[in-house]
Amino acid sequence: MSGGVVWGGRFVGGPDPAMMEFTSSLGVDMRLLPQDVAVTKAHARTLVKAGLLEAMHLEAIDDALDELLDGWREGTIAPSPQDEDVHSFVERWLTESLGDVGKSIHAGRSRNDLVATDLRLWCKQASAELDASLCSLLSAIADVAEEQAGTVVPGYTHLQRAQPVSLGFHLLAHGFALARDRIRLQHAAVTADVSSLGAGALAGSTLGLDPEVAAKELGFKGTFDNATDAVADRDFAADLIYACALIGTHLSRLGEEVVLWTSSEFGFASLSDEWSTGSSMMPQKRNPDVAELIRGRAAGSISDLTGLLILLKGIPLAYNRDLQEDKGYVFSAVDRAGPCMDAMASLLKALRFKDEVTLAAASDGPLWATDVAEYLVRSGIPFRTAHEATGKFVGSYDPDAVSLEYVIEGVDVTAIVERGAATSVDERSGPGGPSKSAVLEQVRMLRERAG
Repeated sequence: MSGGVVWGGRFVGGPDPAMMEFTSSLGVDMRLLPQDVAVTKAHARTLVKAGLLEAMHLEAIDDALDELLDGWREGTIAPSPQDEDVHSFVERWLTESLGDVGKSIHAGRSRNDLVATDLRLWCKQASAELDASLCSLLSAIADVAEEQAGTVVPGYTHLQRAQPVSLGFHLLAHGFALARDRIRLQHAAVTADVSSLGAGALAGSTLGLDPEVAAKELGFKGTFDNATDAVADRDFAADLIYACALIGTHLSRLGEEVVLWTSSEFGFASLSDEWSTGSSMMPQKRNPDVAELIRGRAAGSISDLTGLLILLKGIPLAYNRDLQEDKGYVFSAVDRAGPCMDAMASLLKALRFKDEVTLAAASDGPLWATDVAEYLVRSGIPFRTAHEATGKFVGSYDPDAVSLEYVIEGVDVTAIVERGAATSVDERSGPGGPSKSAVLEQVRMLRERAG
């Protein structure tokens, strides 16, 4: 490698150390070493199939790569200053370990198709790991929702008390939003499940390599359709970050609810000692820091998605060095999403809900108004008439007045007004409703979607 770099043959003088430091990506892409090792092993088998490498060398190549990976994990082998990235580190190691056999390993491939394949493999694995965390979170939500299926709380619109619902029902709304994120993660895994190896720098090679060989070795379901697209495409990375960004958004909304519920103003729940923090100045404080950090970290995932899309939007085909910056966004989004899901699962299990407070809140004020209007409709009154009449009744309603009956449009609605929030919830037993029976069915559905 002339000048100590894999591209040095064209140049008389070596690169300026300052330029090498500026262009190096080792600080980020060393994380792809396990994938680069796997892809290099697969490429060696492609070369054997094409008659460009003797099969007898495969064992030595595999052993050298295993030694490199083990040494890196143990801290006994590290890149040298001449290594620009993880790929040149691997190639240098093989060359130094195996001589001409190591020099042969890069035939028919470019760092362009190599890094795309490495990142695709990493994204596939990351999608599966995030999916496992998401399934655990969905199971936790289902468990808490089942426990709280009969706990009555006010449901809100515009952060105004609207109708009585059950706490389990409310939590399940968050659960089903997160369940959709499983679909997005699975989609991200599918779009990453295409090998780019064999595309070369942008136009394949003249060496007669079969991309299917490496794809099968690596467990990819398919290979690229167009070599230029194969090295330029980062849609799969955007898909994964998008899934992480929506997970973060959904977790943020749930985190905000935890912050509200555990406040003195709401008082619906309390935090356990294990999952709350205190103040360095105010001894009485119990702070929902975990929920706040989950809420705050959603901003980073959204920024990662925006950053990658802006990075991609102005790049002409095919590969450009700008794409070196893509991995930071992907790693950041994935690193953030997993711990946030794990923390939320633990936080929900540690919450202690105050049934008497939530029931009182759901019983305070005319949250029965919609039930009254619907009762009038069932009595034959047009909805708009029923809505207007109920609104006027609510405007003059005095909860402290002693009354034996309430009549609207000639219909006695006393039983509806006085029946209580719990009965109101139980009567909404249709599909997707808040009654206990409907909630338990939704719990079953959510567990099914959690796998």
